Amino acid sequence: MKRILVLLAIVLMVMAAACAVQAKRGGAAETLEIYFLDMVGGGSTLIVTPLGESVLIDTGSLEPERRDADRIERACRHAGLTQIDYLVTTHFDTDHYGGILDLSKRIPIKTFIDNDTPPKDIAKRQAFQKLNPLYEQATKGKTKLLRAGEDIPLKNDPAGKLPAIRLHCVASQKQIEGFAGDIDAPVEGFEMAKPDTSNNAASIALVLSYGDFAFFAGGDITSNVEHHLSHPVNRIGKIDLYQVTHHGLDQSNNPVLLTALSPTVCVAMNGPRKGIQPRTFKALNALPSVKAIYAIHYNTQYGDAGNPPPEFIANKDNPNQGEYIKASINAKKGTFTLQIGPDGKKWSYAIQ
Repeated sequence: MKRILVLLAIVLMVMAAACAVQAKRGGAAETLEIYFLDMVGGGSTLIVTPLGESVLIDTGSLEPERRDADRIERACRHAGLTQIDYLVTTHFDTDHYGGILDLSKRIPIKTFIDNDTPPKDIAKRQAFQKLNPLYEQATKGKTKLLRAGEDIPLKNDPAGKLPAIRLHCVASQKQIEGFAGDIDAPVEGFEMAKPDTSNNAASIALVLSYGDFAFFAGGDITSNVEHHLSHPVNRIGKIDLYQVTHHGLDQSNNPVLLTALSPTVCVAMNGPRKGIQPRTFKALNALPSVKAIYAIHYNTQYGDAGNPPPEFIANKDNPNQGEYIKASINAKKGTFTLQIGPDGKKWSYAIQ
C-alpha cells in the first residue's frame, strides 16, 4: 500500500508540474513547443514537452556579453520554465556553448550532456582555452556523454493519454547509429567530401518524435556524416520539421540527406552574413515536400534571391531585435504551427 501511495504521489506531482507550466505558457497540455533562438548565426534551441520538461540544445556565444544568455532566459520565461532539465552541448564551437556559464547563473540546470572531449585542433585554440574553464565552472565537471543510439530520457504521460515522446541520438563523435564503417571512405556512385576532422563532424545529432511528428536537429554535422545517416539506409525516416544543419552552410545539408528526410518545414539558425548558402537554399526549395522555409535573419550576402519571403524571417528589419521562431506541435490533432515571436501570426501545417 505504501508503495502504491508513493507512486500515486509521483504521478500527481508530474501532472501538477505540467499543469503549472501550461498555465504559464497559455497552451494546451498536449502541445510540444520548440523555440529557435536568435544567436546571430550561433545555435540555441529550446524544447518544452507537454509534461513541462525542458531540453536546451546549445547556448550560443559568450560575446557580446549577456546577449545570448538574455535571449535564452527570455524564451525560458515565455515558456514558464523555472529550470532546464537537460542542456545538450552538441559540440565545442564557440557559437554553440559560449553562453553556458552566464545562463547557469540565471536558471538551474539539472543535467549537462555533451559529445565528450573536443578534438586536439579545438583544444589548442585560444577561444577554447578561454571558454573551457567557463564550461567546467558551469558544469562542475559533471557531464554525461551522449552516444549514437542512446536516448535522453524524457518523461511520458503516466496516464497514457498523450502520444509517446522520444529524444534520440542518431550521431555523436562522428559515429552513426547502425553504421560501423569509415565515415569518410569512398562510396561508389557518390562524390564524398574531404574528411572533416573538425569538431563539427562530431556534433550530436538528435531526432525528437512526438506521436507521428518528427523533428531533426543535427548540430553542425557535415556532409559525409549526413550521407551515412541517409544512404544506403534512411536511418531517420521522413520528418516534419528540419533545423537546417550548420546554420545553412553548404559544407553540410547534403542533398542525399535532405531528400531522405523530406521535411515539411525548415528553420535556419542563420545570421545577417552567415547561411543559408546558395546550394543549400536551392536544394531545400527543390524538395517537393517543403511547404515553408523560415530564417532567423535576412542574409545580406545573397539578397532576396537567397532568402525566404519576408514574413518568414524573424529579424529582417532589425537584426538586433533578437526575436525567436516558435513551433507548437499537437500530435493528437495531427498539426503543428510556426510563428515569429510570442504574438506573431501562426501558420499551420499537417504532420506527415
